[in-house]
Amino acid sequence: MPESEWWGFSLVIPGLVFGGYLVLWSIPAVLILAILALNDIKRIEFIDQQLAKDVKKLHSRLDYQLSYKIVNRFTLYCVSYPIIRHRQTTNSWKFRAFMWYNFLGFWSLILSGIIIYLAKFSGVID
Repeated sequence: MPESEWWGFSLVIPGLVFGGYLVLWSIPAVLILAILALNDIKRIEFIDQQLAKDVKKLHSRLDYQLSYKIVNRFTLYCVSYPIIRHRQTTNSWKFRAFMWYNFLGFWSLILSGIIIYLAKFSGVID
């Protein structure tokens, strides 16, 4: 095989893996974000208590309850979960599985976009 085909093959396989997980994750993620942002504030407060650096400072402002702030904060928690997971005080396997599931989903979104850009830039996708 010529070298260009190997380059395309090395982009297509990770693209399919990350893209496939992204498709499987996206519908539950929309529901998770809607429930988290529009439902009871107790859910995000629990996640804040587990993962926030300074909960009192975070909750001292009233805008922490706005839905776009909740979704933004949860997204940042998910993207950086392996780095901040030492802060969590719960031993619940459900919470850890939930956060790893969303960590992989958000990074699949990011990496799928990067892989698609690289494939278009290199001429694998026309």
